[in-house]
Amino acid sequence: MTDRPGPLARGRTGSHGQTLVEFAIVLPAIVLVVLGLFDLGRGVFIYNTLAQAARQANRTAMVDQDVNRVQAMAMAAAPSLGLTAANVDVCFKTFDSSQTSCSSPTTDNCPQTTRVIGCQAIVTARLTYTPMTPVISSFWSSIALSSTSIEQIEYVCPYDLHPDCP
Repeated sequence: MTDRPGPLARGRTGSHGQTLVEFAIVLPAIVLVVLGLFDLGRGVFIYNTLAQAARQANRTAMVDQDVNRVQAMAMAAAPSLGLTAANVDVCFKTFDSSQTSCSSPTTDNCPQTTRVIGCQAIVTARLTYTPMTPVISSFWSSIALSSTSIEQIEYVCPYDLHPDCP
């Protein structure tokens, strides 16, 4: 009788090191994909919250055109984002204007003194998103996110009776 290994033992000699090397090669790719998915989820959450804040603030602007109250509503609608008044633009324009943002100084062409039902309220909420994954943040250090909501004014709040407005 000879001391030869059986058929099952023959294929396994020396394969333990190969599995470890394959795992070491694949592990960084798996970790990168998982962390990238977390970053993508965070980005989608932040964008959705930002869009909700703009919509909620615009609902306020439809019946109460006080810019400070509209900005406060946007900040209250997204407490996890840490929005400030500088991150929220509010302006009003006539219904026939083609502008859809508050970036132009002439956008606010529906001033408080001549504001009527049908003027449009524009609320834009902006935030800069920074990915937490080091590899992804090396490609995109920050991503500017913004959401704009445009609705028609349904009620013009009288300026002298402002504390009683809804």
